[in-house]
Amino acid sequence: LVNQDRSIREKMTFFWHNHFATEMDTINNAQFIYKHHSLLRSNALGNFKTLTRAISIDPGMLVYLNGEKNTKQAPDENYGRELQELFCCGKGPGSTYTEADVKAAAQVLTGWRNNTSTLTSFFDITKHDTGNKQFSAFYNNTVIQGKSGPTAGDEELDALLNMIFATQEVAKYICRRIYRWFVY
Repeated sequence: LVNQDRSIREKMTFFWHNHFATEMDTINNAQFIYKHHSLLRSNALGNFKTLTRAISIDPGMLVYLNGEKNTKQAPDENYGRELQELFCCGKGPGSTYTEADVKAAAQVLTGWRNNTSTLTSFFDITKHDTGNKQFSAFYNNTVIQGKSGPTAGDEELDALLNMIFATQEVAKYICRRIYRWFVY
């Protein structure tokens, strides 16, 4: 990424690689890493919410932040926390999401798995928490209704991202990050 021709696409690909950071030592699958970098490059100049959704179920990210281990019996908070703290809202004074919000996000994200043969992610309803997920006042006390059908993972992920992106903090946070990258 560092040694590519200087273009806005490559500069933004490098920005997104730092923003949605992963490590080869943790993922330990060159094909997942290649696919992750291709995802960043193909969405480098696109919609941030669309990229965030794709990253949320990217096989490399599912390995890196334990998403593929996130089940209804043992919700893993790693990605739910990073989604809010590092990727979307930050830790600024206006970002007042709670620990309960992190836990609820982890429940929303249960059930995603990787298929190493096809290099794709898929949703396993048997691993998904189908209960309702309650969020704090930071998210207007939103309740994401639990789903149990074959599209439950996609529907709840979309509801989670719609809720997060409805806050003003996402726009402020990503603008600050891009400003620092290019100017400061």
